[in-house]
Amino acid sequence: MNIHRNAVYAGLMAALAAASTASAANYTINWLNMAPTPFGSSVPNNSVFNWPGGGTVTVNYSVPTQFIHARVQDPNLTVGNVVNGPDIYSWTGFEEFGATNLATSITGIPWSITYKFSNTVPNGSLYLGVSGLGQTQNNGGGASIVTVNENGTFLGDWAGAGNYGATQFTPGNPFQMQNSLTGPGGLDPWWNSKLGVVQINNAINSFTVNFNQIGGDGAGLNIGFAAVPEPFTLGFMGIGALFAARRRPGRV
Repeated sequence: MNIHRNAVYAGLMAALAAASTASAANYTINWLNMAPTPFGSSVPNNSVFNWPGGGTVTVNYSVPTQFIHARVQDPNLTVGNVVNGPDIYSWTGFEEFGATNLATSITGIPWSITYKFSNTVPNGSLYLGVSGLGQTQNNGGGASIVTVNENGTFLGDWAGAGNYGATQFTPGNPFQMQNSLTGPGGLDPWWNSKLGVVQINNAINSFTVNFNQIGGDGAGLNIGFAAVPEPFTLGFMGIGALFAARRRPGRV
């Protein structure tokens, strides 16, 4: 028996087993950059931007007259990460399409925004970030709610140094997002939800986010892209090494 060869074989098998179970990965989410629109200015409807996943994205929205909207950036959210299981999703340069409902009534008012891609975005590569969703007990109570007619996985929240409420995520198709907390007035943490990040689980050509936003509340969103790693790369490398080790001549 070749003890050396069998020891190499056993070691490689153990390494392959470890590789198959250790799936930790670091992802970088590249959020849509809406330049050249200046921060604080309204993003022109039907704007076309370069998409980090390739091609372009056209942004089309339907916002009521009771709202103001602009390209905005919250310094608490610009750089951050969320952790989901063994995986870490990090970013820099987060910005938002922000909309504020100026109506005095607490009753929610619907609006929507659609992103149309020149190329199909692969399954699992599209991300949605939503922040600033308010929920209040005033005037009978109400909450700003986001609804998306896709399948999504909630990855987590990021608040930076902000005193914001955690996102309440309701899975399904559609999935929904809202602030998990409620209280009187327009005070944090119930007036602004954290930056909740959702991974979209199907290939996308057009992506619509629907808001039902209560009076006095300002909320924002953006979409991001992160490439999906090629599966089994490490496993195939290990198998190649295993066969190479088994082909080495040795004494019996």
